[in-house]
Amino acid sequence: MSNHQHLADCSQEQQSAIAYLRTPAAIRERCDRLFDFACADQLHYFRCNLTKLDQVANYVIEVMRDEYPDLNIPFHSRWRHFEVGNVPRLVELEQQLAGLTPLEKVQTKFDLAMISVLLDAGAGSEWQYHEQETGLVFRRSEGFQ
Repeated sequence: MSNHQHLADCSQEQQSAIAYLRTPAAIRERCDRLFDFACADQLHYFRCNLTKLDQVANYVIEVMRDEYPDLNIPFHSRWRHFEVGNVPRLVELEQQLAGLTPLEKVQTKFDLAMISVLLDAGAGSEWQYHEQETGLVFRRSEGFQ
């Protein structure tokens, strides 16, 4: 049964709840709750020790200075993950989205980014993807970097 069929079987109240849970605001609220639990050491697998924040920040600064002494650090974002192998996938994406409204483009890009994050999380050492169009093979999370 597809997600659409499941949604059709839901009451209006359930559909409203599902629609809300899919919003960025609801996701931020849930993340904030998890952050609070992590800081209070109330999660089973994770905790957040904010007393180490200065140490972490200093370590990141040290790595940045070691790797990029001129501080000319290349921009990084989820979107750069789609440029792996020097293939202009984002240009191709823009061409494919050309007929959509700005809102539809944003929704499509948001969905793509979220899916890529979920696929990238803990892909493991056995994960690989063979891109038919280019013949490239990507392993581990490099396929999204």
